[in-house]
Amino acid sequence: MRNKLFKLLSYILITFCWSCQNPEKEDSTIPAEKSMLSFDEFEEIAENQPQQYIANPDSFIRAINLQPKNDFENESYAYGLVFMAYNLREQGNIFHSIQFYEKALNFAKEKNVEDIDISLYILKPLAALYIHVDDNKKAITLIEDLLQTISPKEDAQHLGLINNLANAYIYNGESQKAIQLLANKINTLPTSLSKALLLNTLSTAYEMENDQASSSKYNQSAIAEFEKYQLQGDTLIWYASALTQYATLNKSQKEVEKALNILHQSFPHSQFRNKANAYLTLADIELNHNNLDSAHKYYKAAYQNFQQEKKKYVLDYKYTYALLGLGRTSHKENKIDSAIYYYEWAIENDFRTQQLITSERDQLRNNIWNKKILEELIQLYIENPEIQTQSNRETLLWCIELSKARLLINEINRSENWSSADQKIKDAIQEIRRLYVKYDATDAAQEKKSIADQIGKLKTEFQLAENYFENVNFNPSKSSFLEKFQSKKEAYYSYYIHQDRSMSIVYAKADQLAFQKIEDKNLVDSLIHFKSNYFSSSPNSFNSNPEKYYKEARYFYHNLLPELSSEKQNIFLSLDGELYGLPFDALYDKEYLIQSYNFAYLNSFLLFDFITNKAPTTSKEISLLYRSEFPKPLPHLAFVNQEVANLTARYKTLAISPEHQNDSTIREAFSVTNIIHIAAHTILDSIEAPYLYLHQAISTNQLRFFEIKTPLVFLSACNTGSGVALPSEGTESIQRVFLSKNVPSVISTYWFANDEVMLQLTSGFYEELQNSESPMLALAQAKRKFLNQASILQQNPWYWANINYTGIGNEVGLKKSSNLLFILIGSVLLALIVYLTRKIYLGRIKN
Repeated sequence: MRNKLFKLLSYILITFCWSCQNPEKEDSTIPAEKSMLSFDEFEEIAENQPQQYIANPDSFIRAINLQPKNDFENESYAYGLVFMAYNLREQGNIFHSIQFYEKALNFAKEKNVEDIDISLYILKPLAALYIHVDDNKKAITLIEDLLQTISPKEDAQHLGLINNLANAYIYNGESQKAIQLLANKINTLPTSLSKALLLNTLSTAYEMENDQASSSKYNQSAIAEFEKYQLQGDTLIWYASALTQYATLNKSQKEVEKALNILHQSFPHSQFRNKANAYLTLADIELNHNNLDSAHKYYKAAYQNFQQEKKKYVLDYKYTYALLGLGRTSHKENKIDSAIYYYEWAIENDFRTQQLITSERDQLRNNIWNKKILEELIQLYIENPEIQTQSNRETLLWCIELSKARLLINEINRSENWSSADQKIKDAIQEIRRLYVKYDATDAAQEKKSIADQIGKLKTEFQLAENYFENVNFNPSKSSFLEKFQSKKEAYYSYYIHQDRSMSIVYAKADQLAFQKIEDKNLVDSLIHFKSNYFSSSPNSFNSNPEKYYKEARYFYHNLLPELSSEKQNIFLSLDGELYGLPFDALYDKEYLIQSYNFAYLNSFLLFDFITNKAPTTSKEISLLYRSEFPKPLPHLAFVNQEVANLTARYKTLAISPEHQNDSTIREAFSVTNIIHIAAHTILDSIEAPYLYLHQAISTNQLRFFEIKTPLVFLSACNTGSGVALPSEGTESIQRVFLSKNVPSVISTYWFANDEVMLQLTSGFYEELQNSESPMLALAQAKRKFLNQASILQQNPWYWANINYTGIGNEVGLKKSSNLLFILIGSVLLALIVYLTRKIYLGRIKN
């Protein structure tokens, strides 16, 4: 007993030391010593002493260094992880709770721990937590699968899952599905606490449908149902939630104060998130009544309930909302500097929180919500001239760029994690890709649905197993981000299109940043018409009236590129909305801008930091995937064969013909650091994902599950930069998917490519790349060279401006094809011929 107590006291001392460390700092060295705790002791602390690890659970689990070796230890360790996850959830630490539930899940599956109900103790709470971080699609899939395994006779558990599923539907924007699910179930239930819970969730669903009368009706029914019982534990939390809902609907302080009283008295050391939510409701009521001091006090109380770990960033949308509330009240109190501070903090926290989401739909919905915060910040800056300083322009640029490409950055981070994953994960990736191949190869609707269901289930299992919450990278540095804008060699323009169609531009001017607001709401519509008129299916619009084109192009140049310096040749553009697909290099002043500038397009300037595959490199080879002949109605691509001949003659090229294209050869080509060159048709579809039409269709869905290590992709095909618009993300295009695979340079096209010009530009690009080792410069030089030699007709931008560079300006060298072997063989043969000729000649003289 004394020895056990000594070990426990020693452990507490160790844990105290760990908890004193900065919780934001990652531990670089953990001694691999034998743990001072037994498995029983670990399980006891995990369940009953959460104060020992709440401050830094990652450090705690590493410090104890437990290595289970038998079934008993596996079971004890799995339960310990579950207890940690549960207590972290009770403390409101959503991020770490998810992380530890996922640890427990993967450990229990790997070790085949039988004496633990995975569905009840792991998957059910995990699905509820995914709703908290707005990863609703994943939550829905998990809960729907769980409901298939649990009998309705298991009443409490079944009804709990029904309630969680309804919440997931609500926050996934499917309130009607939630209403149908709950109404059907409630009608079959007798009076019970579970019925009360479902009634309140039904109230929330009607609130989301803006049906105030129905929402109030079901909320009051829920409260009446709760008040029939002696409440304790979770049922008190449910009741407090119903009271808070009543307060929200009726702008009533009394009920929310009652809810807070219940939570504080019954849960003094836990339920911090629920307390924060109640304070947020109270703060919103006070702000609505313009009671600014009270509103600020309650937003601050909500914020403080998230500060159990004393971290600046808490990955929870309720925390973001508390910061936003502090920003709004500061604005109304005319404390403008404080308002800017809180808005920036809210956007930073929102960015980090959104990186937890793996569902594309949920990501895009949150992009839209974030734009509302950004609109408020920009308007705050515009309305207050006294704060229009360099520091606040830096904040504007930082926040605008944080609002863009969040899904793309998430995909880059996940893709990087897959590269270093274990074989089990890599096998799952290959299986998902194989199913997408089958899906893309069939036109049968029923078969497509069956395969899509298989893919959905496998992707959910994969997301649970990939340990994303352990490896997610969401800590961009503002100071590091801003350094590049001091460059004297490059110009940077960041664009933001407002909801009212006006536009904000933040750009680098000398060693300062400048801000410009374009109030003309017709500019965006004019831009759409300009692209459609001159850069679509025909060159005729330009040919019929070049002067009209020059006038319009000059107008966009002056509006979109204010104060463009002639001293800065490289222009990096962070695009938004309808600006995607506009060839800036074809804009015009006294000449086309391409004559003086090199252009690079980006979804966000954050890609400079998040794309990690950017070290200067020299590619020894080009991997060439091509197809020139196609079934009708698609036309053959005559230029492709000539392009293949040109590349193979001049450079060391691995040409993979259609008959040799399969999953194995394509996977091998993508997995090495060769330049990737693809020449084929691209098929765009309003319903299905875009795809490259090689020997078989390779869709964007397939491409996401390849490992791609190339520093440069050249997409010599039409429309590879085009696709369906995604909010704050650009377009769902082939080009964007390669960026999501951490490819730092992608060359793609916006519209149908002219065969002859495509050949010339491709050839010119690779020649220039050998000289400059810069894809950005090489493409611009190839265009300039083409224009200098082109006929009057082909100087029309329709011919040459369709091909563009997207990337971070990395260096990519290219080795020439080596003819040394042929030279040596030729030299030997020549020497032999000379020798034989001389010998014959001397023999004749002798004779």
